[in-house]
Amino acid sequence: MNRAFGLSLSWLRANRGSVPVYCVGAIASLTVYYLYNDYKIDSRRRLHIKHSPNQYESLNISGRFVNPFDTWRDKTLWDFVRWLWTRTSGNGLPKNAKDLEKTLPLARPHFAILNAFSRPQNQTQGPLSSDDTEYIDYPTAEEVDRENNITVTWIGQSTCFAQMDGLNILTDPIFKRRTVFSWLGPERLRPVPCQLNELPRPDIVLVSHNHFDHLDADVVKQLGNSVTWFVPLGLRDWFARQGIYKVRELDWWQETEFSLPGSKTYRIIATPTQHWSGRNGFDSNSSLWCSFLVKSPRASIFHCGDTGYCPVFKAIGDKYGPVSLAILPIGSYQPRWYMCHQHVDPDDAVKIHLDLNAAHSIGVHWGTFMMSDEHYLDPPNDLALACTKYNVSHGRFTAPQFGKTLLYPL
Repeated sequence: MNRAFGLSLSWLRANRGSVPVYCVGAIASLTVYYLYNDYKIDSRRRLHIKHSPNQYESLNISGRFVNPFDTWRDKTLWDFVRWLWTRTSGNGLPKNAKDLEKTLPLARPHFAILNAFSRPQNQTQGPLSSDDTEYIDYPTAEEVDRENNITVTWIGQSTCFAQMDGLNILTDPIFKRRTVFSWLGPERLRPVPCQLNELPRPDIVLVSHNHFDHLDADVVKQLGNSVTWFVPLGLRDWFARQGIYKVRELDWWQETEFSLPGSKTYRIIATPTQHWSGRNGFDSNSSLWCSFLVKSPRASIFHCGDTGYCPVFKAIGDKYGPVSLAILPIGSYQPRWYMCHQHVDPDDAVKIHLDLNAAHSIGVHWGTFMMSDEHYLDPPNDLALACTKYNVSHGRFTAPQFGKTLLYPL
């Protein structure tokens, strides 16, 4: 509902004073059309929820995916205007860059360990240095137990490089400085801790949805068909337009197998989330959104992407838990009245952690691009409070440092 209004408002602002009356009328007519169409779709969605025995299946109405959960509410035009009118600015960001460096420090990934967990053909070439002081208590690459550990390295936003049982996984990749183009979109608070070509080559890439801060077209072109992409329903065509065809498109609860030559077989399962999709004002919800569970014979990694809290996570945990490692969002949640349906806060994230029966979780999607109103350091602070509230022990759910390679035992 907001997409037509947002585009119209932005265009009118940019061209105010020189817009013919018929253009204003055309934009107004288009906005009314989209508002009415959205109203009809939402009415059918509510009717489906009322009469459907299963709210956990994906739902497409008139070519658009919708959330089949009674915990979802579409934002109205008034909601959008109210948020713009009352938005706070600054997010508590320090004016001094050195202060920002202290509060959001970067680490270099432990490239030697990442290579040790990778197959020879995936390893990075040439010496890459890591900060020895960050890993003083780590085993050496020769000593590390590759069979009984998972690695995860948070790059920023929801981008993680994870390794499990010989499989290299990249999630929701974005490495650029701004979300949309080099000159457009929110800017990173801190640089990326490493470049994509410094990491071992991933075997698979999980894309939870197509928002710019979760799907970087430059990364898609860089990796191309050298990896296998797992995407939600409706997104394969976008990849095909980029010349990428090693794509597996999955509906909610659909699963597929992925095998490496001479190695293990892994199960990749697309699971539901409560969110939305779109890369411009005219493709809203034309593709689905999802989370992913990657299972090996001995371990599992859950990649959430973006979501509001809903009971579906208990259903995921009941069917596929326990989970070895969950990658969960903890940022972009204020103001709560506006964000709660599409973004969990740390309290909700801890509830998902418990729903999944996760052995360990890391909190991502914070401190990278500021697109909401909370203080930039609130997510890790609020996470610590939520863990205390729900009796989640220290170390089971943490907000990691940019770039630091973490080891989790199986």
